[in-house]
Amino acid sequence: MEIIFVRHAETKNNVDGTIQGPEHGDINEKGEKEIEKVSEILKDEKIDIFYSSDIPRCKITSEGINKFHGLDINFTKLIREKYNGDWTGKNYKDVSWDQLEGTFETKKVNNGESLIEVKTRAREFIKELLNKYGEKNKKILVVSHGAFLKILIGDLLGMEIKNSIFNLKINHCSPIRVNFSDMVFENKDHKNVPSVSL
Repeated sequence: MEIIFVRHAETKNNVDGTIQGPEHGDINEKGEKEIEKVSEILKDEKIDIFYSSDIPRCKITSEGINKFHGLDINFTKLIREKYNGDWTGKNYKDVSWDQLEGTFETKKVNNGESLIEVKTRAREFIKELLNKYGEKNKKILVVSHGAFLKILIGDLLGMEIKNSIFNLKINHCSPIRVNFSDMVFENKDHKNVPSVSL
């Protein structure tokens, strides 16, 4: 099983520093060009299965890519971006992560989600794919979000959440391939690490 992960195209809020929620994230002009470019890059890939976050910025990106594939897209809440609760719609410069209680992984805004909760969702998603397609030679395309993908891919590489957040760079509309061939999961630990192409 091979998965190609793609972060959604750039949005106006990505540029101005607004903390995005499900209702935010209009694709900007640069983002529209990114969709065109990644669509061309992936147009000859033999994609079998297509998953996308159900948030509009991912839907738009997915639909752009899908024009060359004509697949049924599985839109799911499971691969949404980390939800920042009461901070949604505010600018990053107007909030302080340090004021929140807990460790880096467990801190969360009122009505929001912690990074460890995002990691749990990411593992649930990968487990779902492995259960459905792990024994099959399938190529799966997944369109999701920056922080979510950092946590998911970092976890596959055996990285701590803090390391993956600060050290992995997930560019808009830049495909990342993960090959799960001969990979074995034991409980929640990864016995073998997949090959990851950035």
